[in-house]
Amino acid sequence: MEGTIQNPGDIYFSYYIDGVASQNAPLQNTEYTLDTNASNCTNGVIPSWNHSTWEFQGNYSNYNSSDGSSVKCNLYFIKNQTASTALGELSVYPYTPDFTKSACDDARCESHEKGIYAMTTDTGTTYYYRGSVENNYLQFAGYWWRVIRINENGSIRIIYDGTTSHPNGESSTDRYYGTSQFNTSNASNEYVGYMYTLDDADGLSTSSVIKQANDSFYETHLKDYADYIDTESGFCGDRSTLNLQSGVGTGTVTTYNKGYLRTVTSSPDLNCENTNDLYTVSDSSKGNKALTYPIGLITVDEVIIAGYGGGVFDGGYSQQKIAPNTYLTIGNSFWTMTPAGGYNTFGFSGWYSLVFFISTSIDDGNTTGSRALRPTINLKADVTITGDGTTESPYKVVE
Repeated sequence: MEGTIQNPGDIYFSYYIDGVASQNAPLQNTEYTLDTNASNCTNGVIPSWNHSTWEFQGNYSNYNSSDGSSVKCNLYFIKNQTASTALGELSVYPYTPDFTKSACDDARCESHEKGIYAMTTDTGTTYYYRGSVENNYLQFAGYWWRVIRINENGSIRIIYDGTTSHPNGESSTDRYYGTSQFNTSNASNEYVGYMYTLDDADGLSTSSVIKQANDSFYETHLKDYADYIDTESGFCGDRSTLNLQSGVGTGTVTTYNKGYLRTVTSSPDLNCENTNDLYTVSDSSKGNKALTYPIGLITVDEVIIAGYGGGVFDGGYSQQKIAPNTYLTIGNSFWTMTPAGGYNTFGFSGWYSLVFFISTSIDDGNTTGSRALRPTINLKADVTITGDGTTESPYKVVE
């Protein structure tokens, strides 16, 4: 409740679902949202809906008691809009979630939202899966994947999830493709790059260890399926920095990459600031055109929109929200593609080059650490798909 008043009195609700009177509001995650244009309250109260806690939230700033102290609200709920995609017609929630809150079915999560949401970027609209969704399973090239989002160009971004289907939050070594260091050293800022050049903050001359592992996976398992894989969306390994001092991003100059700020402030951004950090193959029309194959990793921004709340993540000072059974949780930590920076981590001694990794929360890990590899690719927007995304009827690419 917003606003301070002496005596707001009782509040009474009348609920309408698709225009029909109801004794109760619809249940959460049933593809309904509050129609704020149609909903109204007496006495100057402005109605809204808290989607995290799934309850009425009124603004009493303009409250007046001219009609008596009690307030009556008519709350109208309407079905989500739909979006036409390569996966068919998808029901999309029209509001932006609170990214400070973790979202999953577990009681330890602060929100139990799950579904598909929309976000506008510089290049269009993307539709992303959030929380403990159970309708984003996809089979392709002999493996199971989970759909992260529909990209702005209509392609489908998917992350590796094993040789068989796994329920949300299940701990299984089958859900990742081995382990890998991110890079060969943690002693210089440049090693946070998916590709890097020593003494160059955004160089591309050398493939990281994890890129080599990803390329090997593609070479062995996906090369024969290249006709179905999109080469335009690319993968953002954002090395843009917050610091302005000389030498930032190289050597052992203390560096904080912008992904650090976005994670601390729970402000995911799916745009890629620098062309050199948008990893694409040579025949792409955009990006750095430096990849051998169109394969990358998930970003920390995609992890946040998927249900991992942001916040402080360094060492013993971590205040991250856990998301123990979101669709991304696999029981082992896995690398993202997003650099955190090069700095002395809180609670620990020593300077390291650091990249974000995911377990039940978001954390920064030194680049020589060994963590799970979860290859991420984009399927073309014009692929033919069958199924409804469940484990019983997963999405399948018609080959």
